[in-house]
Amino acid sequence: MDDHEAHLMEAALRRLLGSLAEVYGLRLLSDEERSHLRHLEEAAEQTGAAGGLMEFVNEGIWQALDSDEVYAVTTGAMTDEPPAPWTIMLDEDDKLIGEWLPKSRIAEARESKRCIFLSDDFVMYRHPKPRGKSRFVMPYICLPLEEAESRFSVCGVGSPSTPADEYIRSLMGNPGTEVATLLLGVCFGDRD
Repeated sequence: MDDHEAHLMEAALRRLLGSLAEVYGLRLLSDEERSHLRHLEEAAEQTGAAGGLMEFVNEGIWQALDSDEVYAVTTGAMTDEPPAPWTIMLDEDDKLIGEWLPKSRIAEARESKRCIFLSDDFVMYRHPKPRGKSRFVMPYICLPLEEAESRFSVCGVGSPSTPADEYIRSLMGNPGTEVATLLLGVCFGDRD
């Protein structure tokens, strides 16, 4: 890919990501950097969530890392709601028992009394009752592609675990804590 094509690609990716947040930085990762991120995520999943009390699966990062190209991204605050929750909690039957809520759903959730707030923006539902072992899942969030991005078959983001976040920050010049990090995965070819 020549410089002009790379610039057009970055501009298209920034437009897509702009539907979620202001994009500060975007950097194509090398195979070595992708491999290092795999090791960090494997270790994070082995450690688990909630101090090791609950299984943790970062589907978003794995799907991003399996893409044709992977970009490290730094962003500001979300400008819009993502098409899916950043984090969900599932029971052993894959029933949704908890999830991250965008700002637009928090007041309604507080009023409904159908859930328990575990943090300012994460709830656990009173029903259905969880069955068996529960796990935290960080899903892959597909970005809606428009005709202008027809060169992509899939484009989406994953939210890194804490160790991977620290590594991405080091690759991106160690931005401050007000800056968020994501991994962006891009696949090329025909859309299925």
